[in-house]
Amino acid sequence: MNRVTRTGLVCAVALLSTSAVMGFSRGAPANASGVPTDMAGRTCAACHRPDAANSDPRGRLTVLLDRAVYRPGVKQTLRVRLEHPEARRWGFQMTARPTSDTTQMAGSFTPNANIVVNCDPSGSAPCGGSREFATHSTASSRQGTTGGVEWEVEWTPPANEVGEITLYLAGNAADGTAGNTNDRIYTTTVKLTAEGACNLTQRPMLRNLANGASFAGTLAPNGLASVFGMNFEVAGRTRQVGAGDLVNGAFPQQLACVAVEIAGRRAPVTYVQADQINFQVPTVTQTGPVPVVVILNPGRPNELRSDQGTVTLAEYSPGWFTFGGRSIAATTADGRIVADPAVVPGGVAARRGDVVTLYGTGFGFTEPVYQAGEIPERAARLRDPVTITVGGTVLAASDILYAGLAPGLISGLYQFNIRIPMGVSPGLAPVVATMGGASTQTAGGGIPVQ
Repeated sequence: MNRVTRTGLVCAVALLSTSAVMGFSRGAPANASGVPTDMAGRTCAACHRPDAANSDPRGRLTVLLDRAVYRPGVKQTLRVRLEHPEARRWGFQMTARPTSDTTQMAGSFTPNANIVVNCDPSGSAPCGGSREFATHSTASSRQGTTGGVEWEVEWTPPANEVGEITLYLAGNAADGTAGNTNDRIYTTTVKLTAEGACNLTQRPMLRNLANGASFAGTLAPNGLASVFGMNFEVAGRTRQVGAGDLVNGAFPQQLACVAVEIAGRRAPVTYVQADQINFQVPTVTQTGPVPVVVILNPGRPNELRSDQGTVTLAEYSPGWFTFGGRSIAATTADGRIVADPAVVPGGVAARRGDVVTLYGTGFGFTEPVYQAGEIPERAARLRDPVTITVGGTVLAASDILYAGLAPGLISGLYQFNIRIPMGVSPGLAPVVATMGGASTQTAGGGIPVQ
């Protein structure tokens, strides 16, 4: 018996439909827009043509926009154009997703006589917050029309700024017959940036700042840190940096209309919620007390600044990232998490003689030096010496295989590849790193060893 896949079943239903002159003339089924996280990027080509999408250069699919922007909560019209010299019937599908998380819907579409809005996993609009797909109606498939067609799609962006939004589209330039073999499929994406999104109204209030790993009150240049307070964001709203927020390949200096200024310099921001901002300390060489300000709606007429706070910068402020303060964030050489299973389900203990990787921040500059917000593409070792003890045993230099930045991640995240000494006693072994007289925290500063 032949196995029927979901894609195969969808195609079969299309061919059996009484309205299936071109497959789905009353709208394509959900998840056919080419979103990588939707059914492995399925498009109309799964049903309508054995060739890959965009294989016929004579046609094209475009979105006609005056500017590639959106205003949160403000409805706008998107014009979709599909062209091909031989096509006689037309169809399309479109969805909108935050670039930082393409599994989520961004806004909503409005159905009308020409536009059908289908929901995932099933049903039609209103979709109640589930993922939506705008597609052609039977009337707007325009049987017999030659050259090309356009659809106008009304889309309301999310009420709150979510960073860059990607529109995913697939189009079917069909030959107008009952079969699907001569249809030509096209795909495209369009990226929209937020405009006029900064309308925060409450003045931010600072409480304190801390090392993002150890929560010590002293920070180091390029270190990851958090600022705590009130009114940083609308209550209940959170915003984490995503790929679409990067600026020239680096982390942004404002996120969700929030900025942090330390020692007169803007800091890269990685996360925002009402009472907490995660950021990276700018690349500065000064030490001692420096001013800190949180800025909402930065650079706009409605800009709001907190009272000036103060934080102490030191050359080093080393700290380990932990799992809930109970175990250092560490992995084995084959990628398994090193932790008690009661702390992290599936965690394992390190074995004596094994190489493990630990993660931290605040360990000072590296060679080469990376600026705050940059993403190192290769290894960058610590500029200054570090001493590491495991279970009270000082590691030999040969047992510190690497100490420096984590390639491919923000320049404030450091990784340490170390070998567990054979003489360490089984149990939770404290791991302490020391630079220039400053040491990592003791609370939660261990890894399980067997």
